[in-house]
Amino acid sequence: MMETSDILYYKIADLYVQITADLAIQHQHSLSSFIPFQSTPPSNEKDILLSVDFTVEKRNEQADGEKKLLSDISIMWEESFRFQETDKQYLTTILAREDQKQWVMSSTKDFSTVTIYGHLSELKSTQKLSWLIMVAFGQACLKQNTLMLHASVIEKEGQAFAFLGKSGTGKSTHSRLWLENIPGTELLNDDNPAVRIWPSGEVTIYGTPWSGKTVCFKQKWAHLQAIIRLEQAKENKFQQKIGMEAIITLLPSGSAIRWNNELYSSMLNLLEVIVSRTTVAHLQCLPNAAAAKLCYAQSTLG
Repeated sequence: MMETSDILYYKIADLYVQITADLAIQHQHSLSSFIPFQSTPPSNEKDILLSVDFTVEKRNEQADGEKKLLSDISIMWEESFRFQETDKQYLTTILAREDQKQWVMSSTKDFSTVTIYGHLSELKSTQKLSWLIMVAFGQACLKQNTLMLHASVIEKEGQAFAFLGKSGTGKSTHSRLWLENIPGTELLNDDNPAVRIWPSGEVTIYGTPWSGKTVCFKQKWAHLQAIIRLEQAKENKFQQKIGMEAIITLLPSGSAIRWNNELYSSMLNLLEVIVSRTTVAHLQCLPNAAAAKLCYAQSTLG
């Protein structure tokens, strides 16, 4: 349990996140997926990527000034959201539904500092706090050459294979087929891993506290060998992509918000490096063992 006004630190993709709250947070209920990522404070405060303040105080909306709607209601994690912008900040709102309440996250334009206004009664029963932190982390990490992808990731002998696709495409199913049919494999993350590019040019992929509905929250990384976009089909066919086709293959799964030119440009630059250093492919596939074996064999060529 975190004592009132204490500060907790986490290390996600080797980047520090600081969370301060004005009430006690019981990890096992409200941020259980963060437990494997707990860390000591960094030696230098400047190394903190993201600073999060969580409060149950009522937010003063009168101070916002004029708001610009950036994105209408969208459905993610079975919740409805609204994204707005003011002169100095972004506002991410989880809209109230049924017997629940509205949550709001205000953030600086680079998402380095955010304040989350939530409700004590929903800390244990929802994942709203975790999801809002993920939104902020997904933007803040871009300035550290790190990109969150909507993907399921399999690791084998230090090499990682990420599977992309729209919801319902079968990313988790394909990962399961690898686990069942390719010896030595394990699931690294099933929804939102983080890809990091190092000054040496090495591309690594990390587990994070966000893995969708799958309990797979691993403080672990692997070298990124391949990224494959899946498409359901009547036969299995693997096609490698290069250059602009490879970037287009990855683009829909990147986490950068499209209305911030600086963040979006950072994502595009990262994608250019990723496609130049990893195998990128499109797999038309059936949900069978042959698809997994074909994907593995083709992804490891060369």
